[in-house]
Amino acid sequence: MKVKNTFSLFKPLKIKNSLSTRLLSYILLCSTALALVITLIQLMWDFQQDVGKIEASINQIESSFLQPMAASLWNLDEEQIQIQIEGIMNLSDMQYVLIHEVLGNSEVPLVEQGTLKEKFDISKKFDLTYQGEIVGTLFVAASLEKVYDRLIEKSLLILISQTIKTMVVSICILFIIYYMVIRHINKIALYTRNIKLSRHNKDLVLEGRSHHISSASDELDELVYLLNKMQKRIVAELTDKEIAIEELQQERDFSATIINSSSTVICCLDKDFKISTINPAAVILTGYSQEELHKKNWLDIFVLADRREELLDKLAQNKSIQSIEIEMHDQMGEINTLLWTFSAFYDGMKIKYLIGFGHDITPQKQVELEITQLNDQLEEKVNTRTAALTDSNQQITQTLEQLKRTQQTLVESEKMASLGGLVAGVAHEINTPIGISVTAASFLQEEINHLSTKLTSNTLSRSYVEELIERMGESGRLLNSNLKRAADLISSFKQVAVDQSSEACYSFKLEENVHQVVTSLKHKLKQSRCNVFIDCPENLSIYSFPGSFVQIYSNLILNSLIHGFDDWDGKREIYINIQLHENILNIDYRDTGKGIPDDIAERIFDPFVTSKRGSGGSGLGTHIVYNIVNQLFKGDIQYVLGETGAHFKMAIPYKETMDS
Repeated sequence: MKVKNTFSLFKPLKIKNSLSTRLLSYILLCSTALALVITLIQLMWDFQQDVGKIEASINQIESSFLQPMAASLWNLDEEQIQIQIEGIMNLSDMQYVLIHEVLGNSEVPLVEQGTLKEKFDISKKFDLTYQGEIVGTLFVAASLEKVYDRLIEKSLLILISQTIKTMVVSICILFIIYYMVIRHINKIALYTRNIKLSRHNKDLVLEGRSHHISSASDELDELVYLLNKMQKRIVAELTDKEIAIEELQQERDFSATIINSSSTVICCLDKDFKISTINPAAVILTGYSQEELHKKNWLDIFVLADRREELLDKLAQNKSIQSIEIEMHDQMGEINTLLWTFSAFYDGMKIKYLIGFGHDITPQKQVELEITQLNDQLEEKVNTRTAALTDSNQQITQTLEQLKRTQQTLVESEKMASLGGLVAGVAHEINTPIGISVTAASFLQEEINHLSTKLTSNTLSRSYVEELIERMGESGRLLNSNLKRAADLISSFKQVAVDQSSEACYSFKLEENVHQVVTSLKHKLKQSRCNVFIDCPENLSIYSFPGSFVQIYSNLILNSLIHGFDDWDGKREIYINIQLHENILNIDYRDTGKGIPDDIAERIFDPFVTSKRGSGGSGLGTHIVYNIVNQLFKGDIQYVLGETGAHFKMAIPYKETMDS
């Protein structure tokens, strides 16, 4: 009886393509592959060991037999040589031994023993040396046939033992898997196949396992727990769905009641804009019955002829129709105005039908007409009363425009004044190199005249020519260096002047731009004993207005010279730091002067604010800078309070090219 029960456990193995069959196949396949690999590794190891023993025997010949054999060969003791050869043949797996005697330049076979073959598995040839002279050679060869025979026998034994072990282990593993997993899976499958979604359905319980999840539970217990939980959840969701269907039916009945009792016209239109359904409010409004309105075109019933084409185009293109006033004729010929709104009902990605809501606003339109008439009357009164105010406003506007023109004139004057300051500085700087150049040119002209005189009088000498060449070369170098210095100053001033007087926008290097301004103001900086330190990446370029940047630098530098360093005994230094961070150009300007008074600092960017009122200050320098940064560049400028000297921080949106 026990044997019968044991075999009954394996009944699922007879099922075609069962999990047990596949598990057994995979186990056998993996075990066989592993056995083959282990067998091959073992055979390779034994082969290496046997070959090593043979090679060790051959090496032993060199240490044990060569010297005695050479002595026997020298003494022509063939009997002793034969004994030594037999000793070599007794070594492991030796197959053939041959001794040659060296006579002059030739070798003569003397003694051989064993089986001679065309090719040996392992062989080696030794020289027989006696008292420093080669008297013969020894050739030994070994065979691996016995090694191969031993390996074949061993491999068969290993494979047979591994096969038996693999079969036994596989059957045991399969039995364990079936007992612990497959029989429970079969029960789960049977329970799932026969499950009925009902509140009275019993939970699945596996044999020999707990009904609840605990620390000792495994994956099968969790699977059964989740299956029972899922069954209960599905039953609960089906119950909720039935309740929702009942509630939906109630809401549908409620919505139908509202639609039928509503005074708003509610209709459904198909893809051809024909009426599919419509509520009783349309019957009251139009005078047609619901049967007469069914399948009628909505445009023919609710839209006047002059607007049908316009609305047909909107509906055909699925354009939004929200709160549009549309006029219509009823059966009595009277015009009614409805406020229409349409909503689309989609079936997937396509519009299935349109739902239109038309609210009758005819009474409201009549009230609007009356209100419009009253407004017209009020408008005449307002126009009469505001005529005097209009004249006053015109006078105020003219005064304001005049003030704006005056302010603009002052701003332009301030810009030109800074440009005039640049002109004076550059003129002073150019004066020195131009004067030196004129002197050098005059000296060259005198030397040329002197040379011409000597040529005419035939008194020209070699020493004079050499001295003349040296003097003219020195004058030429002096002339070239001073003219180059003047050209650099003029080029810098020209670029600054052109940029400052135009609104050209192009890509330029920021370092060159600020250096041009500093070069142009070099004379004023020298007079004020002020040093300017610039920190800007050499290749940083921006697409913007270079003249506006020049205006910013020149106004800030001139303000520092005029206000910050006037009657100042401390350090006279200006620092300009320009860096790019996350597409924002940050310009940090500060000086080491006496700073801006507190009563002015809070309104430093207001027009006409200056600490030099009555002493030539216009109060427009920082106002111009503020307008350039905020209005032209769309950036931000801040004055940093509480520091020694004046400190301004500017953040400007960065644009490298015209398209960026």
